[in-house]
Amino acid sequence: MVSIDSSTKKTGLAIFDNGQLTENKLLDYSYDTNMDSRFKKMSVVIIENLCNLDPDIIYMEETVVNRNVSVQRFLTRLQGVVYGYCIMNDCEFNTVRPTEWRKLVGLDQSKKKREELKKSAIEMVAKEFNINVSDDVAEAILIGKAAINRFGN
Repeated sequence: MVSIDSSTKKTGLAIFDNGQLTENKLLDYSYDTNMDSRFKKMSVVIIENLCNLDPDIIYMEETVVNRNVSVQRFLTRLQGVVYGYCIMNDCEFNTVRPTEWRKLVGLDQSKKKREELKKSAIEMVAKEFNINVSDDVAEAILIGKAAINRFGN
């Protein structure tokens, strides 16, 4: 299973085998200030990684509508890129809302702002997996953990 916290700037990937985290990656194109160019680069590298990993299942954070409309459009398109990969490669595609995956892993969401939630995700991953990762990778790992908690490995 691959779980993804996607962004056009930095995307976190977490790879699970039989319910165990085996690998994580940060795909970072934040240096590219041109959205069209950055989106294309991120799309290509996500597809390349998925082709190399050949997952059976992908869990991806659902896009949330409370963001800038332009950013929302690109995040939805990026989700479409992953969904297209799944269609072409007989891979199960799932999305999970941020509030849902946080609840499934036991992350306290009460009265916390987005940046506080990201910090909490980093701390949870450090404690449970004994690794230090960026917020994007931490959230990708926890999205995968949420799927496992819901359905088992």
